[in-house]
Amino acid sequence: MQRSLIFSLIALIAFSCDFNDQPEPKDQGQTWNLVGYQEMKDGKLEYTSVSDSTFSYSLRTDGTFVKKVGKYTVDGTYETMNADNLTHYIFQFNTSNSVLIHSCEEGMEDYFVNSQGELAGTWDSCNGVKLFLDRQ
Repeated sequence: MQRSLIFSLIALIAFSCDFNDQPEPKDQGQTWNLVGYQEMKDGKLEYTSVSDSTFSYSLRTDGTFVKKVGKYTVDGTYETMNADNLTHYIFQFNTSNSVLIHSCEEGMEDYFVNSQGELAGTWDSCNGVKLFLDRQ
């Protein structure tokens, strides 16, 4: 009797465990934080690393996002697309004239995933600062 009770207990524990080493992740959105920026100084590109940024994008699974810069926020919708063998994130803002929008075009931003897996901005194409974000 005692053996069958112990065997039943071990079987219950074994069947209640998930032995999958890599379970399917639940898509709960993405958060990207600023890790650095690149700008032209004295005719040379200079990269500045950022480790304590309050600059982030929170992407939701429903296609909406919130951009936070310090205590300020803007929001809108985003989509991903592939172009030139790169994954692009296109952010469309609900407010088109915010100083929090870093782009050459009004009301939107275009980022792409670079070879380091970072989101790289395109604001530098019109003399802005190139921003780099890492997924958290």
